[in-house]
Amino acid sequence: MQQKIEDGMIYVRASKEESATIRSWRMMNFDRAQSFWYAPISIGLLEKLQANGGLIPPAKIALSELKKIQDAVDRERVKPDKDLKPYIDPPVKAKLYAHQKRSYNMALIHFGLVSPE
Repeated sequence: MQQKIEDGMIYVRASKEESATIRSWRMMNFDRAQSFWYAPISIGLLEKLQANGGLIPPAKIALSELKKIQDAVDRERVKPDKDLKPYIDPPVKAKLYAHQKRSYNMALIHFGLVSPE
């Protein structure tokens, strides 16, 4: 299985048996003209590719970065209400409720405005 990562997409050239497996996931599209599978990079997709043939080094790095971000979001999701403070002051005048602070912080982490650490 050949793989390539470019501009947030992963491209895979696979054998007939591997293509049958990839087709069953329903996560990737097939380009008939170029004869390869392609999809946006996601944790689920990279984990499936890793389990079914391994990943190239850039894909392993992308998977570890995505997992790091997901772990930080999950830590924020279960943080007690008393420990919640916005990482960056929100652009609103009203005082935010705990669930709003939590979601604001999770969005900041997810979109890369705040480091996952």
